Amino acid sequence: MCPVLSATSTWLDSHQYLALWLEGIALLAIFIWDRIDASAQHKQTLTQMKIMESQARGTEIAANAATKSADALINSERAWVVAGLRPYATQFGDRRWYRKDGAPLTTEEVTAGKHLRYWLTITNMGRGPAQILGVALNYTCLGKGVTDLPESGVGESALKSYRPFEHLLGGDGQAVEIGEAIDVGWYIGDDFDAIKKLEKTAVIHGWIKYRHMFSTTDDCYSDFCYVYTVSEEKLTTVGRHTRQRQQKAEPPGHTP
Repeated sequence: MCPVLSATSTWLDSHQYLALWLEGIALLAIFIWDRIDASAQHKQTLTQMKIMESQARGTEIAANAATKSADALINSERAWVVAGLRPYATQFGDRRWYRKDGAPLTTEEVTAGKHLRYWLTITNMGRGPAQILGVALNYTCLGKGVTDLPESGVGESALKSYRPFEHLLGGDGQAVEIGEAIDVGWYIGDDFDAIKKLEKTAVIHGWIKYRHMFSTTDDCYSDFCYVYTVSEEKLTTVGRHTRQRQQKAEPPGHTP
């Protein structure tokens, strides 16, 4: 055997512990390098996930902005119908009642309750046309201690009516008036004494059903609400129940 190889073999045989120690160091180095590489890959994955999350958030923000922009455009161009009650007569400082043309009501006309007659006026405050579909009119007499309709604006109506009223109403303030007068004196007749003593409260309320040119599956409603003010002998609007709402269209043949 070659003297050099023989010497090397003898040295390794006598230093096996050193060989094991070097092997352990090599394995440890491999493990540490594997951990460092795994950590780098993990950080890279987290960075990619953050980028993807940021992109998704940006897409969502862009989609929301586009939706809001579309809604804003629709709201600026659509019909907005409001309802109001026009009085037959108005009372001025001299406590006399005057018709729209300026002529005063006679004592006989006031006694007959003509100053308590109103006409329902429908006005389109939006830019686009409105297809008027129907009108609901209710009379609710609130009992003692009850001063307002429920939050929903719907109470136990003593009288409740709905009638189809089909009319295409142009925008920019165009209006149409229901032909029949609303005789408030007739509505409150049976409860008048209790109402005058403030033991009961008379409420005239309802809604206009309509559609605008952007609505294909939904019906729009314009709610109105008036309370009879005893001290002034007239109807006064109730703001909290005067609002706009929208809901899915009722099936054909359905009566509200």
